[in-house]
Amino acid sequence: MQVACLLIRNYPYRVEVQRCPELRGRPVLIVQAGGSRRTVLDHSPGMTGVAPGLPLPQALSLCKDAVLREADCAKYEDEFKRTLDALGRRSPVVERAGLGCAYIGLDGLAPMYGGDTQVVAAMLGAVPGGFEPRLGVAGGKFPAYMAALMARPGHILEVVEPVGEFLAGAGVDLLPVPWPVVQRLHGFGLHTFGDIAAVGIGPLQAQFGPQWRRMWELSCGYDSSPLLPRSHREVVTASLTFPVPTVSLEAIVTAADSLLMRLYGLTGVRGRLARICEVTGQVLHAPLWKRRIAFREPVGDRAHALYVVKHALGNRPPPGPLEDLRLTLSGLTGETGRQESLFREVRRRERLHQAITQLKASLGSNPIYQLREVEPWSRIPERRQALVTYEP
Repeated sequence: MQVACLLIRNYPYRVEVQRCPELRGRPVLIVQAGGSRRTVLDHSPGMTGVAPGLPLPQALSLCKDAVLREADCAKYEDEFKRTLDALGRRSPVVERAGLGCAYIGLDGLAPMYGGDTQVVAAMLGAVPGGFEPRLGVAGGKFPAYMAALMARPGHILEVVEPVGEFLAGAGVDLLPVPWPVVQRLHGFGLHTFGDIAAVGIGPLQAQFGPQWRRMWELSCGYDSSPLLPRSHREVVTASLTFPVPTVSLEAIVTAADSLLMRLYGLTGVRGRLARICEVTGQVLHAPLWKRRIAFREPVGDRAHALYVVKHALGNRPPPGPLEDLRLTLSGLTGETGRQESLFREVRRRERLHQAITQLKASLGSNPIYQLREVEPWSRIPERRQALVTYEP
């Protein structure tokens, strides 16, 4: 299995530079709030001692001249989703491994692109300019990730055999294990992947438990974990830009009406129903605003969808002037009508199924549970019944 790892380091910083080019070359801290604390989400490359999760006062003590930017996580996710979609048009197997990191299956692509060189070049071409992606290629996910870490920005690095020797000089801090485990490894004098590979599986099994085998395998370059492709979700999107930023609800609703007319007029949507409408807009000098609206029942016409969207925006309007507006319809179904059963019990179960389907679309999971008997004879009350997800 040939795997490529696409890695974009300091991804939030690079998105902010794309939005505000004057930040390029300056020390920048991307800050996020967590309760009463403010911590560093990301920073510009080359800032010594600063790392994600560091409290803001401590980061400022290390770099007093840093420019502060409020984290716009919705914007970062939205931008990276576009890159993942572009990769998905080049390879059928793409796994999101984190913000700015993805694994791509390369098996069987060479004949389509005319060679391995053209394949990896196409993957790099999926990333917009200015993000300086790195691409690592190997026979497993972890070796590919390590190769991407070692690659130069905008370049490709392929792992050479034997993989263990290629990784031998890497520090154990790069292993995907908790920091206390890394500290214990240093305490045993194991500072590199080569040190761990030289020890073998047996001697330290009692100290680290089952995770030692996993650490040893990764240090030797073995990683058989499968690629987990992104679940496909059919969506349609339309957007427009306002001539000037606006806070007028009437102007925003009119724009939404125009976008819904465009979406429901598409060939692939005409005659179909949508369950969810996502409304997104860039707020002037503020983070991206996003509103997710789940229709009570699937909607197949512009007028009904506009009524629900208008009501939702009236209850929770945008927090500031919108520069643009984008509408996305998802949860598309092929229903144009529904035939009811003559039997009351069947109708009840069908309506319950529709309600649960809509809750899944709205909440992302099924919130309905039921109690089922497991060991009704048990003296322990907790073992008599189990709480399981209800599926009608």
